[in-house]
Amino acid sequence: MKHILVLLFSLLTSVVCLAQGHHHFLLKDSTQSYVRLLFAGDAMQHSTQYKWAWNQQTRTYDYEPNFRYLRPYLAQADINIVNFETTLSGAPYAGYPKFRTPDAFLDALSDAGFQVFALANNHVLDGDKKGFARTIKKLSPYPYIGAYMDTMQRSQKYPLIFHIDGMKIALFNATYGTNGLLPVWPNCVNYIETEQLEIDLARSLQDTTIDLRIMYIHWGTEYQLKHNAYQQGVGQWLADLGIDLIIGGHPHVVQDYQVLTAKDGRHVPVVYALGNLISNQRWEHSNGGILATVDIDRATREVIRVNYVPVYVHKGSLMKERRNYYCIPTPDYLEGKLPFSLPNDSLEQDLRLCHRNTVKRLHAISYAQ
Repeated sequence: MKHILVLLFSLLTSVVCLAQGHHHFLLKDSTQSYVRLLFAGDAMQHSTQYKWAWNQQTRTYDYEPNFRYLRPYLAQADINIVNFETTLSGAPYAGYPKFRTPDAFLDALSDAGFQVFALANNHVLDGDKKGFARTIKKLSPYPYIGAYMDTMQRSQKYPLIFHIDGMKIALFNATYGTNGLLPVWPNCVNYIETEQLEIDLARSLQDTTIDLRIMYIHWGTEYQLKHNAYQQGVGQWLADLGIDLIIGGHPHVVQDYQVLTAKDGRHVPVVYALGNLISNQRWEHSNGGILATVDIDRATREVIRVNYVPVYVHKGSLMKERRNYYCIPTPDYLEGKLPFSLPNDSLEQDLRLCHRNTVKRLHAISYAQ
């Protein structure tokens, strides 16, 4: 009898966990003919960022200014997805090369409107086994993807399935590596060059109710402004395996855009690298990134538009507030839609250069409306 009860409990637990792999979202505007997904790049936390976020008066970490001016874009999208490129390993906190970030950073991302967190990146194991477990625990209230406590949890939660307006979307996530670190058994991380990736995609193709398959992938060469042959090859391989859309991260710069043709004739859009959502990287090409918006026709279930919002990261103060980091949509700033001016000409020039570089690289697509 005891064994039967244990078996029944295990089956019930599996059913509950399986349901957790499916997430239902409501359309934010039912009058629109499309569903909008928004993808943000690498959300990082160098040591200066969390030191500046610390508010001595309230004794808390205040990250609200970081994403304040992105809120309108996040509010317009139906699902907002970000690459969470750090760990919530607890104090003592640390920046590069092994990130350990205050929990308030996750809270601020969520409060701003980010709903889904991608974990398959080269820094996911920075906190070692204990930090990995704590990160997964802190992210457990949210849809997350790409790293799991064990293979059982992975099988129950992967791929991540979104249900919205009768549409069923499968999100996949994988990384090229984890900085030479390996998951400690039974933890697991999704890697690109594995037989398991092919198995996952083949299994998803058996589910004919899935309308769209998306890969958010961590790949490429850091700071290289154009995609390389490896990305091209992997992108084509994924398209041929059944992926319908590819969004990339890792290079910490915005890379180019391309549409691949799969062997079955499908056209597969590829945004090779979104750049940084937020970081302390201040040099040209790395002091910003893009929000990529993907519109899916509600009738045909096909991608009809890929657009973007160029974003510049300002380090310093604005409107006499204490210093912090601010993600600034460059079109809004240049069109005078924001309630401030940057403190000096040098910073203004940096923003304008960030904008021009991004627009030049993504000449094949246009701003999000």
